[in-house]
Amino acid sequence: MNQEPQRPSKDAGSQPQTSNGLSETLPEIPRSDLSVDFLDFSSPSSPKSVEEERIQKRASSVLKLSEENERLKAELKKMTDRLEAAERRRQQLARKEQLKEQKDAGVPSAST
Repeated sequence: MNQEPQRPSKDAGSQPQTSNGLSETLPEIPRSDLSVDFLDFSSPSSPKSVEEERIQKRASSVLKLSEENERLKAELKKMTDRLEAAERRRQQLARKEQLKEQKDAGVPSAST
C-alpha cells in the first residue's frame, strides 16, 4: 500500500496527532461565549431593513412618477404646438378666404 506521508499541522507540536492527522484533544470552548439571544439578531435589524425597503420602494415610485411626468409634459407640449400650428393655419386660410371674397365683391365680372 502506498500511504501519503503525514503533513505536520500548524500546531503539530502542541497536540498529539492520530493516524488520520486530527488532534486527539480539542480545545475547550468557553461557556460564556455560547449565550446568544436570537432576538438580538432579528429585532434591531428587521425593522431597519423593513424601513429601508419601504423607503427604497417609495424612492423608486417617486422616480418612476417623475419620469412619467416628464414624458407627459413633453407629450402635452407636442400636442399644444400642433394645436397652435393648426390654429395659425386656420386663421391664415380664413384671412385668405376673406381677401378672396373682398376681391370678388369689389371687381365686377367681365362676363356681364
